[in-house]
Parts: sequence; structure tokens; C-alpha cells
Amino acid sequence: MSRRKASYPEKRTMNLFFKPDRTTKPATIALYVLFLLVLLLGLSKILVYDLWQQAQAAAAALEAVERQRDGVLSELTDYDEVLQRYRRYAATEEEEALIDRMEILDLLDSAISSAAEVQSISISAATVQVQFSGVTLAETAEIVRALEASPLVAGTVVNTAATTQDAAAEIQASVLIYLQKEAPHE
Repeated sequence: MSRRKASYPEKRTMNLFFKPDRTTKPATIALYVLFLLVLLLGLSKILVYDLWQQAQAAAAALEAVERQRDGVLSELTDYDEVLQRYRRYAATEEEEALIDRMEILDLLDSAISSAAEVQSISISAATVQVQFSGVTLAETAEIVRALEASPLVAGTVVNTAATTQDAAAEIQASVLIYLQKEAPHE
């Protein structure tokens, strides 16, 4: 290895070329202005146009809901008349608490009419007064047993069941039936 001195690059000439600064020329200023306009345009799209579009969509949705509301309100113009008709034909709370009269008559028809001649039926609130004749005392007991087997009947009381002849003779009976509301079937 030789022991030579390492050579370093040296600059032996000087460059005296001068490049003029063009940043003050109108073209450069126009580029800066154009860049600023593009930047403002991009920001205005985000900060103005998108918000305006959202406001327009919300206004259209509001208009659609208002049209729907107006349609519903126009359907309700005769609400008072409908309510009055409903109240006329719908059962009141008192009527709903009562037992259906047709069910009571069906019960009496199935239990009494086949064996006896019904004289009178009186239904008031939760009681039924039935008078019938043309049966014996034993048949009267069977009628009462059939009535008490119904879920509509809470209990029965035979007020009058008498005859002036022997036990096989026909009698006139008066039965008081206490009613109860049937439990709803699940």
C-alpha cells in the first residue's frame, strides 16, 4: 500500500451565473390566485354545498311527512260522528259486566224447555227468576241440577215447588238463579 495523500475534490472555478427571481411576475401571482380559488372551491363544497344538500333533503322529507299527516287528518274529519256511532252501538262498562242474555236463554232452553212448560222468565243484573210447570218434584230436582252444572250459574234457590196432590203429580215451580261471569278460556 502506498502512502499517498488522499485527494479531495477541489473547486477551482467560480460560477457567476445569476438566475433572476420570477416569483413576482404576474404568471406566478396568477398561479397562487388559481391555487387559492381551487382551495376555496373545495372548502365551499364541503362547508356549503353539502350542508345545503342535507337541508334540501330534510325539507323534502318534512314535506312528505306533512303530506302524510294531512292525509291522516283528512281521514279524521268525521271522527266525532264515528265516535258517536261507536258509543251508540258499543257496549258500556255496565253492559260488558252483564252476562250475555242469549247464553242465559240457551241455558234455560236446554235445561227446562224439554221437560217443563215455562210460564215466565225475568232477568235482571245477575239473577234470573224462572217459573215453570208440568213437571214432578223429581224432574224439578233434575232441572235444578242441570242448571247448577253450567259455568254461568253461581247457585240456585227453589222458592216454590208444591202440589196439592201426591208426589207424582205435576207441580208449579219458581227458581231463582244467581249468575256469574264465565272465566275467559285461555
